[in-house]
Amino acid sequence: MKKTTIALADDYSVYREGLQVTLSGDESLEVIIEADNGKILLEKMETAVPDIVIIDYKMPEMDGMEATRLIKQRYPAVKVLVISMYHDQKFINHLMDNGADAYLLKDAEPEEILAAVNKLRN
Repeated sequence: MKKTTIALADDYSVYREGLQVTLSGDESLEVIIEADNGKILLEKMETAVPDIVIIDYKMPEMDGMEATRLIKQRYPAVKVLVISMYHDQKFINHLMDNGADAYLLKDAEPEEILAAVNKLRN
């Protein structure tokens, strides 16, 4: 069975590590990229394109909104799950208008994150 490849982009390494631990519990998932901002993520995606990107909205240099827009322009098949502390409906709608495929609050339980990833890969 082919593994679903994942890229993680968040400026807090502790949060990225937590996501890595959550995702490593599912043997069908493999994290192939870690980045602390959207600019680094896009640079790394030039050599390895994941199936799914899990990205924070608020990051230095290039935020998740801009990175999502560019990912969808360059790699339309890549699914993007945005994670943020913002929960305003207008904000979420704007993310979706810019290409996000899914959205979760940063305080989502590990099971919710795995469920969202599984939904995106189907």
